[in-house]
Amino acid sequence: MEYLLSITDGAHQHMAVLSLTDQIVRMNAIDVVLDVMGSEDLNTLVTTGVLAESYVDDLKALQQMVFDRDDQGQFIREDVFFTANGSDLNPDAPLVGAFIDADQNGVKYKRCDLLVLSNAGGKSTGNTNANDKEFALAFFLHQISVGCNLDVTKEYPELMDVLAQAEKEQLVEIDVKSASYKLTERGKKIHDTYMDEAQDLIKRFDIFGDVDVDAQGTARFDTGLGRDLRIPIYEIEGVDPFRARFLLGLNDGEWDKSENWIQMTTDAKWYAKIMEPVERAPSVDELGRNRLQLIIDQGKAELRRSNSNSQYS
Repeated sequence: MEYLLSITDGAHQHMAVLSLTDQIVRMNAIDVVLDVMGSEDLNTLVTTGVLAESYVDDLKALQQMVFDRDDQGQFIREDVFFTANGSDLNPDAPLVGAFIDADQNGVKYKRCDLLVLSNAGGKSTGNTNANDKEFALAFFLHQISVGCNLDVTKEYPELMDVLAQAEKEQLVEIDVKSASYKLTERGKKIHDTYMDEAQDLIKRFDIFGDVDVDAQGTARFDTGLGRDLRIPIYEIEGVDPFRARFLLGLNDGEWDKSENWIQMTTDAKWYAKIMEPVERAPSVDELGRNRLQLIIDQGKAELRRSNSNSQYS
């Protein structure tokens, strides 16, 4: 059984995927964080297949967020905590308990989305540059996934770097019958992590896409009369709104099978254009952090009621 551990920071600016063995996941979660995620020998993680080389820089960035060092060695910062698949991670329990079943075309595996959070907080920078490389790869994998043809006998200068990365990480392979690229099982699983992240965003934040607030501060949702407050609420909740907009677009099939998808994959102007709704959205300062927090609390209460009712219907 393969165990895929996806590690992301609260702002979703960095992500690393670890492929763990049964022996490792049966260690206590705190030991996996310290010994594997916190490993100083990343080359060994790469050579043993735990970490793809393209994730090295992201894992280093995540390590800087999580760990500090004193005379006695490396330790986890006091203001850092973790959630696993949306629930608080129990550091003293075997990590295997945090994994959930997953299936890709009949191939079963286990997955866990580990989110690194800090009580120190921090607003999204509003800069998509940090995500450009990952966005391009995710867009490329998605287009292949939805059936876009890429003839292996032709050259694609726009995709040179992205394709090289995908091949190096063994995310794509050649379909001999069609002489085109297709996703490997590993590529399908990586693509699934993006779709799962988008589905999680929908589940948690779609309710804030139509918010009508009266003079007393009471929020009503999905009335057709409200404002879309997802962008400022993403920021308060530690979600990168640019990443959210991109992943939701992929999930909704917004650009599926676009005729010029090859050029779009690495076109900075195209990414800037699709991010315009984020740039135009009302800011946290404009709406007021306290007011937004009250709306968030009411929205979460509504979601809990809805979930409770659905269980008994």
